[in-house]
Amino acid sequence: MRRVNDESVNLIIDFREQTSGIVEELESLDSEYTFRVEQLQTGDYWIGDHIIIERKTVNDFMVSIKTGRIFQQGYRMAESGKNCLIILEGYKADLEICEMSRQAIQGAMIHLTLFLGIPVIRSMNIHETASLLIHICSQYQRQELPRPKLILHGLPAIRLTRKQRQKLFLLQNLPGIGTKKGLALLRSFGTIENILNSSPDDLRKVKGIGQRLAARIFAVFHEPF
Repeated sequence: MRRVNDESVNLIIDFREQTSGIVEELESLDSEYTFRVEQLQTGDYWIGDHIIIERKTVNDFMVSIKTGRIFQQGYRMAESGKNCLIILEGYKADLEICEMSRQAIQGAMIHLTLFLGIPVIRSMNIHETASLLIHICSQYQRQELPRPKLILHGLPAIRLTRKQRQKLFLLQNLPGIGTKKGLALLRSFGTIENILNSSPDDLRKVKGIGQRLAARIFAVFHEPF
């Protein structure tokens, strides 16, 4: 697998993963696919525009359960509206020596897989993780992914059409706009055009959009380049 600086790559890797050994493993594997390294806001790996993958060693996974960090990460991934996956890397012996009850581990797995819709798959080591990433790239090229449910923290899961997701994705790139506020804007105004043509006072009528945020949104659309 080749590392390139081209924008059109198959795999994007978060820069913090460079110390894991995964980059070197990918470079050693024969593959037609390419990757680049940059800073990602969510997850450790992005494949195309539709897949977010978080890699956890067994020890890191246990620590993140104790601190609750795994659930914060899980909700951020689920709220992205993309297909998400967690790769749990390590050997069975690593699980057996950890100071955590089996029930706590199972409870975390249940919440991630059943309620957030994020599958967790096992990998023995970084070599197998690298191979999994290439396999996922390969299948992604050949098959259409099912549309995931959109999870909003504290709200039920909803399904969006492809066009609705495209509109939401555009809004999520605005300053201060996440999934919830993006949905609120679309539900209030109906179309991107209506949002674009709205005054700051109109934008402020949407729940979660305050005076400063309304002004920032308006400025993005109306201030000269």
